Amino acid sequence: MLRSNRVVSSILLAGAGLLVGCSSAESPNPPPSVEPTLTFETEEYEVGTGDVFECFYTDTITEEELDVYEAIGKQGPGGHHVMVFYTSDIHDPEHHPCVDSEMVNWNMVAGAAGSGDDGLKLRDNLSNRVPKGVQLVLQAHYINTTAAPYKTRDAVTLKLRKPGETVDYVNYFAVFDGGFTIPPQTTHVSRTRCTIEEDLQLVLSLGHMHERGRRYRLEQLRADGTVERVLRDDTWSPEYTSHPPIDHYPIVAPLELAKGTVLRQTCEWDNDGAAALQFPTEMCVGFFYYFPGTGDKVCAALPEP
Repeated sequence: MLRSNRVVSSILLAGAGLLVGCSSAESPNPPPSVEPTLTFETEEYEVGTGDVFECFYTDTITEEELDVYEAIGKQGPGGHHVMVFYTSDIHDPEHHPCVDSEMVNWNMVAGAAGSGDDGLKLRDNLSNRVPKGVQLVLQAHYINTTAAPYKTRDAVTLKLRKPGETVDYVNYFAVFDGGFTIPPQTTHVSRTRCTIEEDLQLVLSLGHMHERGRRYRLEQLRADGTVERVLRDDTWSPEYTSHPPIDHYPIVAPLELAKGTVLRQTCEWDNDGAAALQFPTEMCVGFFYYFPGTGDKVCAALPEP
């Protein structure tokens, strides 16, 4: 099972006007405002060897719309990330190894690395909207490099904006390369392209690879195929698997990409192991938040001609 513990400021319940029982003159030292949060804690469960994705259907069906701007996660050894999604396909609370088909209609809310540090925090009073009447679901990812299963448990806290604070909503945009194969004992490069289908205003960007990554690069190309500008160029380190470099762009000066823009994504790995590597053991993804959000978007990157 999975427990949820909700700490909701009274502003979330009814608005500021219903909170105050006396004026500032009558209460010169009012108590500090409680930040609205939503916390989930899993029971202990087993992590098998290799890449493990466990999915938890929580007991939380949203009673009102939530504005989420940050997640903080906590996992055991080998934890890669814990993600929060919502779904309108309601299930009894339970957990099991994730199945790709069940996640097709999930919408991402927020995510965090497994070490307890801050996750993808939204600035400038931007939020990710969670509708009323949906179920919150967790996905925990572990990379167990040992030879035996072990027990663990996870926790994640969502930070919520109070009513009236959000100025606009975001959704994610991802440039996804899932077609690579990295032979053993080699350095391998996957270079792909994708074309943006609508104008985008980006407020956050990062590249994502795993431990064997060496370099992540994302370029915007001109019509003739030459490089117009470099959007990311990260020399990779193993710790970037859970704590990648992140660029933020203010809402008044976002990173703008026009419809028809061609992006070239290059991922380089050094596979010193005895087996070939593919997705999801290794990854090659560009991740962004854009506003105003009209839905999560994935640009499938194809091999460069």
